[in-house]
Amino acid sequence: MVRYESGLIEEIKANVNIVDIISQYVVLKRKGRNYFGLCPFHNEKSPSFSVSENKQIFHCFGCGAGGDALLFIQKIENISFNEALEILAEKANITLPKIETSKEEQEKLHIQEKVYQINEFAANYFHKNLYNSSAKPAQEYVKKRKLNNATLQNFQIGYSGNFDDLYQELKKNGFQDQEIFESKLVIRSKNGKPSDAFKRRLMFPIKDVKDRVIAFGGRALDDSKPKYINSPDTVCYSKGRNLYGLNIAKKTDKDFIIMVEGYMDAISLHQRGINNVVASLRNSSYRETVKTIKKIYI
Repeated sequence: MVRYESGLIEEIKANVNIVDIISQYVVLKRKGRNYFGLCPFHNEKSPSFSVSENKQIFHCFGCGAGGDALLFIQKIENISFNEALEILAEKANITLPKIETSKEEQEKLHIQEKVYQINEFAANYFHKNLYNSSAKPAQEYVKKRKLNNATLQNFQIGYSGNFDDLYQELKKNGFQDQEIFESKLVIRSKNGKPSDAFKRRLMFPIKDVKDRVIAFGGRALDDSKPKYINSPDTVCYSKGRNLYGLNIAKKTDKDFIIMVEGYMDAISLHQRGINNVVASLRNSSYRETVKTIKKIYI
């Protein structure tokens, strides 16, 4: 694990207010010197969760949870110490120094960067496929949904091919099997051969708030079941921490967000000029979705 100097950690904590941090997750009301709310770490009906602005700590009299802002972020987000520190550093407008990492960590970062590259390559590949003669089912569908070319390009909507088409293209462009399988865009078939995870589907690239392609959703254009399939969690993607279209919605000047159910719902509204719209990603919890929105809008 990367280790930061204790002085830097204390500086970051000193430049954030624990009440502001926790208020993004818990409704707090002031009572005397402290703030109280319902504990986010266990179910309760009466507020026993206390936050001290003077001491910059929290404590739950119900379940015993307690600590500083850094520990709260770790616990509420279920992330590592360094990930929590990065979040607080960003809120404190402090840039963390680059620190040498172990060989194992360097390898993980290398794989992650390669998966980002593979995702970007796949998004472009699928989008180009949409304009090929083999993509007639997809072309008919987007025409039926009245999507114009600007919308198709803005959202990089595409079409996946057959069998191992994407795998073969990735190999031609120098990507290695380990990296390709880590992306989860290619899987092992029953006979052990590489097989594309998405076949003959309308493709929706999913991007994070940094505009990186992190995953995909694919809609069947025939009677295949399920109608929609989505990327599983990868080294670049976690369903609970992302929303479709958030990379665009966060750039608007609106101070609120509209959440709809599916990709096409969001895309249709964007085409009509309503850009502060996101779609929930299937299998993500309501609680995780709310936390994701709060990070951007609060």
